[in-house]
Amino acid sequence: MTDVSVGPLSAEEARIRNAADEAYRVLRGEELPARSTTDRVVDAIRETTRRAPLRALTAAFILGVMFARRR
Repeated sequence: MTDVSVGPLSAEEARIRNAADEAYRVLRGEELPARSTTDRVVDAIRETTRRAPLRALTAAFILGVMFARRR
């Protein structure tokens, strides 16, 4: 990419350029997109449920019983 800027970048221009560079790296497959902790936890639960649905159902049942007894 050719840099045609004349002077130093403003803070907003620098953020836009950094975001665009990161998006290009993700699209090319050079870098994985950043994910939040919540997304990772949800994905882990989803994968566990797919691999062992009976185990997940048992855990949900036990947690439900524990919750119901506390009320």
